[in-house]
Amino acid sequence: MQALLRFFSGYRPYFVLGGILFLFLSCNQNRRVKVYEVPNEVQPFVSSFIIEASKRGKRLIVDDLIITYKYNIFTSQVQAAGLCRRRFGHTPIIYIDTTTVNWKASKMAREQLVFHELCHCILDRGHKKDTLDNGNYASIMKPSGEVLYGDVLSKYKRDYYIDEIFNPNTSAPVWSFVDERYYEKYNRDTLYYENFKPAVTDSLLSNNKLIDTAVYDSIHYKDWSLGQNKIVRRWVQNGRLELETYQKGTYYIPFYYHIPTNENFEIRVKMMIVGNKKGQMALYWGGSSSKDAFVFQVNESGIISIGQVGKGMASVNSKLSINKSFYNELTIRKVDAFYYFYLNGQFIDNLMFEPFKGDLLGVGISGDATELWVNNILISHIYTGDSTQLTTIEKELP
Repeated sequence: MQALLRFFSGYRPYFVLGGILFLFLSCNQNRRVKVYEVPNEVQPFVSSFIIEASKRGKRLIVDDLIITYKYNIFTSQVQAAGLCRRRFGHTPIIYIDTTTVNWKASKMAREQLVFHELCHCILDRGHKKDTLDNGNYASIMKPSGEVLYGDVLSKYKRDYYIDEIFNPNTSAPVWSFVDERYYEKYNRDTLYYENFKPAVTDSLLSNNKLIDTAVYDSIHYKDWSLGQNKIVRRWVQNGRLELETYQKGTYYIPFYYHIPTNENFEIRVKMMIVGNKKGQMALYWGGSSSKDAFVFQVNESGIISIGQVGKGMASVNSKLSINKSFYNELTIRKVDAFYYFYLNGQFIDNLMFEPFKGDLLGVGISGDATELWVNNILISHIYTGDSTQLTTIEKELP
């Protein structure tokens, strides 16, 4: 017996070592290997996210993440531009649909899309539906796809939205408190007015040969180039400017007027998409050409986009009903350092004034084959005094 005990006591260390090795191997088998796979074109946004966190005293280590492309993403039966998938014991995965407007619109739009999904997957944040006093969403973590800031007019809003990412209790920004009202009765001097009367005569049409191009037309009526070809029709009749398109695309009718931007001013245009047709009606201003003009767009569903051609837009779901049987009024009011935008007298957004590129203004439409009517255009110099006197033209506006 003693010999047997000596035999086992002699092997005890090996049994202990074997037990430790078994436990180590078992734990190692349960330990998940981290994976980091991010496309090159998305990596700058991930790096920026980490840097922005660091600027605000937050140290983030993002070394376990997969970002991949996927089309037709649906969540809760709603199509999405991005989606975060997290499962216990697995590497978080972000899916991004690069065919969506949120990806294609601009670099700022892509940043907001990626930051939104990183908030889900890295910061474990959910959606936030709160709004600011001016109606803008209070967070990038909104449940819908509006672009909250762009490279122009709205870039100043970015700091607040990035602050809020890393501190959901961030105070509302000063720019969200708006005391400007549409029905402020400013004194006004009329700078430019067009009501499209009288109409273009048949003799004017018969004496001119139309050019078959979508850009240049051969008939000139006051400040407007008119004409018709197989792609588009631009015409004036019955007290309105008509822009009808026969195929998908973006079309506009420009005119030129110098607005003194060192003073406060207002641009008001009445327009409508005819019948049950769809598209985005647009008011252009402040450009040297159609390639750098600022633009105020409204579609038939009340989605509004404001920005600069080629530079990107900020977008707002106005939740307003767009008139389809009578004219909608788009108003841009510049007061000191800010623009104020209105649709049918309802406040839409306030954005920072930026210097004009030139004197081009215009009206336009984009989308499938559709038709736009414009009733009148009024540009006024406004005085921010106490008087409530209206101009004669304003009293006559329909």
